[in-house]
This record gives sequence, structure tokens and C-alpha cells, in this order.
Amino acid sequence: MTTQPLATITRLLALLMLVTVATAVAAAEPPSPQALWARNMGQSGLRRFYATGADLGELVNRAVSFQTANRLATARQAANPAATVTPESLASDAHGYVGQYDSLMKLPVSLAQPLFLRTLARTAKRLESDKLHSSNDRYDLGLLYAPNQDSYAGIGLAVESTSVDLKYVNGATELNAIGPRFDAGLRLSPVFALGVRAEQLHFTGDNVVTSRGTTVSRELDYRRRYLQLEAIARLSTQQWKALPAWLQVGGMVAVHALDTKYDAQRNSLGQTVREPFGNEESLTVLRSGVFLSATLGARRQWNPYSELLVDHEIDNDMTMPLDDRTGFIMRTGVAYIPGTGKRFSLEHQHSESRHSLRDRDNLLFVIIFDF
Repeated sequence: MTTQPLATITRLLALLMLVTVATAVAAAEPPSPQALWARNMGQSGLRRFYATGADLGELVNRAVSFQTANRLATARQAANPAATVTPESLASDAHGYVGQYDSLMKLPVSLAQPLFLRTLARTAKRLESDKLHSSNDRYDLGLLYAPNQDSYAGIGLAVESTSVDLKYVNGATELNAIGPRFDAGLRLSPVFALGVRAEQLHFTGDNVVTSRGTTVSRELDYRRRYLQLEAIARLSTQQWKALPAWLQVGGMVAVHALDTKYDAQRNSLGQTVREPFGNEESLTVLRSGVFLSATLGARRQWNPYSELLVDHEIDNDMTMPLDDRTGFIMRTGVAYIPGTGKRFSLEHQHSESRHSLRDRDNLLFVIIFDF
């Protein structure tokens, strides 16, 4: 009568030992190169740096504000030479919405380190009621190689499509662009990392404006270069014992440079077209800031974060009439992280120049889904 319960207990103990041993063996197995790389890129801030397009968007929107203000000032002075046109009357107050999907998929190749296929789809809208409404769609396709667990290098091709509905005149602009993109990142230590992004896109399209019963059209043909260099610092409890385990703090210093060069064009009336600031525009910004991030929830799946940035335009040949070179950007968001390499975030950005000649609010929804 007693042998049956004893046998059952023995089998249960044996099964428990097998599960314990199997779990210990699995825990002892080292993480895969992809898992190590993903962890280091996430902790260092480089995965976020690689995915975001907000910094380029900020500079492009800033250039649009300068161009629009210059055109408005020229038109108002032409209509009434005696009138005084102040920068305050031309100040830019815009808001926008962005949706983005970004993904890395490991390719089945016989390499010691991961090689990823990178895809990006991004749509953005800019609304400024008395000046213009615009939309921009962007698609990136590229390859990203991780030579070790602390770095990456990537090349790819970017395609953009832009539509602009002008509100200060009866007009519209349509543009298409294509060009190469290069990325690289290096985690120097558990605290410091460096990131670089460079691209050159070639834009073609047309612009049509109707004024006083006359319609004037012209072709557009120009190239845009963008360079971003960023140094990132991230501190957690492993580097600073005073921090709680759920908190990460950090900072950054970066240079962002935008350079645009236009080909000479004639409009439908045979007139030579001159862009507001000539056939070449340059804008370079020095930016620094602090970062605060928390991981909350039973599985640390919630990630509220905030970033305060201060920038100064160290080179800008588009300052007439909006000459307001220092400003700040506040970014606040929350992300849901269902697993490694997967992130859904909603972020609000507010940027404003020192004297409020430029003011912009942006709402972003970003999905990162790595395989």
C-alpha cells in the first residue's frame, strides 16, 4: 500500500531535478551575438539614435520657416515699400504629426556577427495655418552589419515624396527624392558612445503659383546633404550606485549640418529663378542636452522618458528676417516594450527659439520591431 505513493514521489523528485538541471544549463549558455549587440545598443542609446529621424526633421522644418518668412517679407515690401515688416510679424508657429516604423531583420548568412536588413517607413505632416501645409513620406532600405557587440555600420537608400500646399499664395509644390544614407555607431564603454549619420538626397519636382490671374510654374532640381555627429553618455546603477535600478540618466553633445544646393532654373515666363537665400543654403547647429529614463512595471515593460536640449546655430546663412539662433527642445514620451528589440513609443516634442520667432510642436508615434 505504501510503495505506490513512494514511487510517485520519487518520479516527481526526478522530474524536478531534470527541470532544474535543464534550466541551469540554459542559463549558463552565453547570449547569442545578436542578443548581446541588441542589449548594448539599447543601453548605450545607439539604437534610439539610429532609429530617430526627428533631428533631421527639426532642421528641415527650421529651413522651411526661414524660406517662408523671407518670401513673405519680400512680397509685403513689394506690395507696400513704405511698410515696416518686423520679424515678429513673420514668426513661425507650426505643429506636426509623425508616424514611423523601423525594423532590423537578421539575414540568414554565414557570418560570425549579425547582418541585418533595415527597413523604415515614415510619414510626417507640417501644419501652419497662414503659411503652408505639407506632407512628407520617406522609405529607407539598407544593410546594417554589427562587426562586434559594441558597434555597427550601415548603408542604404532613402526615398522621399513631399507635397506642399501654400497658404500665403495660391500655389503648390511636389517633390520626389532619392539618395544614399550611411550610419555608424560605436559603444566606447558602458557609459559613452558615438554615432554618425550622413546622407545625400537629390530632389526633383515642380512648383506652380497663381497670382492676380497669372500662373507661373517652374521645375525644381536640388541636392540636400545632412550630417549628424553625436556623443552620448548613459548612466545606470551599474555605473553610479546612487541611482535606483529602474532609473537611467545621461546627456549628449551633437553637431547637425544641413546643406542644400539648387541648380539654376527658369520659370514658365523665361525668368531666372533665385531662391530666397541664393542657390546654396547652409545650417549648422551645435546641440547639447540631458536625458532621464525610467523602466517601470512588473516586467519593466513601461519606459517613460524625457530629454531637454539646448542648441545654437553656429552657421546659418538664412537669418533674414528670422535671426534667432539659440533655442531649446523638450521631448517627453512613454514607450511600451513587449520584448527585446520591440518598442512602441508616443512622444511629444516642443521646440522654441529664444525670442519665440520659431515655435513648433510635434507628436510622434514610433514602432521599432527587430527580428
